[in-house]
Amino acid sequence: MESCTFGVNLDLPCPIDCKNTLAKKTRKEKENFECIAEKKFDLFLQERVTFGVGVSAFLQAHPSVLEEFFHKSAENKELITYFLYINDPASVKDIIENFSPRTLAALFKSDFTSFKNIMASSPRDKRYKSIFKVKSYRYWTYINSQKICDTIVYFIREAKEAELAAQFLIILPSNIVSNLRDFTGFTPEEEIILYRALGDEIYELPIQTPQIYDHMISLFADDIEIFMILSTMEELIKRQKQILELTEKLLIYTEKNRIDLSIQFIYSELNGLEIGTASEILNQMQEKQMITTSQRELILSFLKNGSLDILKRLRNDLL
Repeated sequence: MESCTFGVNLDLPCPIDCKNTLAKKTRKEKENFECIAEKKFDLFLQERVTFGVGVSAFLQAHPSVLEEFFHKSAENKELITYFLYINDPASVKDIIENFSPRTLAALFKSDFTSFKNIMASSPRDKRYKSIFKVKSYRYWTYINSQKICDTIVYFIREAKEAELAAQFLIILPSNIVSNLRDFTGFTPEEEIILYRALGDEIYELPIQTPQIYDHMISLFADDIEIFMILSTMEELIKRQKQILELTEKLLIYTEKNRIDLSIQFIYSELNGLEIGTASEILNQMQEKQMITTSQRELILSFLKNGSLDILKRLRNDLL
């Protein structure tokens, strides 16, 4: 039976250290290495080898082998996306980050089409607003920001599919979104195309990333409708900026200190804020699992009715 250069037969799983072992070889040895991963994929599609053989080939093959296989047929594309769905996102991160923007764009287009079809047939109360909330597509959130930006550029300049490019604005860090031109090389016109592709969700972008608000006001100065709506959001954006900045400050402190000290610090930082604002900050901290539900409720209660002295006496109850 046919085998690879390492002597592993077609019907056997690839060794878990295959990729690392090959990486240590000389350039000439790498060039002469015969990988049979693609043949294993073909046999897997024919149900002639086991699942273990197929998934091991996926995890150990060089990304260029996967890319070439991916683009050969719709069936191949489905197989690669299947392996991406079932593997832990962290384990496929290096694979995806070695894919070209063209391949990532094709992959995301396929994912987004599937996502929309699934949501269309799901009960309204179980529909996700964002593709990145669905477990099968979580691997996209693990890709480094520059690779995402490169894919956005491909969608705008090559594929002319701005709607797909705009989806990524949700998962990019705020410092990337607020300086998008530095990471994409976009002209103002290209940025406008990208933002407009968000549709009504364009107004959620400065709420998500307040730092971009002034830039958007300037960018859409000649678009009366968008400019007017953005202009009415100034106070909301200021409030959201305060929430995000204070939440980040509290998260940093909480990560470094005992919970009893953190609770006191959170109380002192939130004391005096409007209760609705304080509640939103506590919600975000709870979502990030920095405080529990009971701790959130107790802090909120003290902010409404209590004092720091009461909090100190009850801090043992929080532990």
